[in-house]
Amino acid sequence: MGPFIGIGLVAGAIALFVAYSFQSKKLFQIKSTETSQINELKEISSAVATDIGGGSFNQITEVKGKAVCDNPLTSELAKAKCVYYSMSVTREYEETYWDTDANGNRIQQTRRGSDSVAHNTRSTPFYIQDATGNIKVNPDGASFVTEKAYSRFEPGEVRGTSLRIGGLTINLGSITQSSQRRTIGYRYEEEIIPLNRVLYVLGEAADASGELCMQKPAKKGSKFIISVKSEEELIRSAKGSMTVLLILSLIAGIGGITLFFLSLFNIIKF
Repeated sequence: MGPFIGIGLVAGAIALFVAYSFQSKKLFQIKSTETSQINELKEISSAVATDIGGGSFNQITEVKGKAVCDNPLTSELAKAKCVYYSMSVTREYEETYWDTDANGNRIQQTRRGSDSVAHNTRSTPFYIQDATGNIKVNPDGASFVTEKAYSRFEPGEVRGTSLRIGGLTINLGSITQSSQRRTIGYRYEEEIIPLNRVLYVLGEAADASGELCMQKPAKKGSKFIISVKSEEELIRSAKGSMTVLLILSLIAGIGGITLFFLSLFNIIKF
């Protein structure tokens, strides 16, 4: 069994290193991409259209400015005006089960778990406005860095077959309380990109749709980020994540290799 645990730790180390590499690429692209003024992007796009025709301009860039939208979304839980939201409702429960102890005796245990009751994500096109102008943002395919707009836990089971919060009604469907499971309560969470918030957007500026727009880059591996956090905050966060992931990867890798060979040569036994 020991060698298999060692192999599992090495596999975990590889997964952690892949996550580290992902953060490294994200950090490199954020740091290496220059911020553009929106009027400059429009001038370059117009010049390219004049020279070789419309729909020919595309450039990886980043813009910073306020999110504006004539027809914003209203989030389901917080009822906040926004351009993106992700809401979830989770049922938390406790259940009993039977296990076998080291002496072979059957013992009753309890554990906690959760069920997803509802989840919904929506986004809408909007504009980023800086001191020089505005540019459309098509959020399809973006990685969103959001802020929490709603967080609430309601203890206990509900009566009937549906949950109601504000104007939202959620059908519980097949999620019912069994004799082994006791509902602890329901957790409501919602993350948003608020209207009128200053955002950081990294992506591709292109005019293929007939209007200059920030969108998901066509080049594979290029990042598309819409963030309530500033560029500086994203850089600090990525550096912190990379440090943690690298340390955990090294610990898991060294531990897994050591455990594999110690078990293989019967130096330790499981």
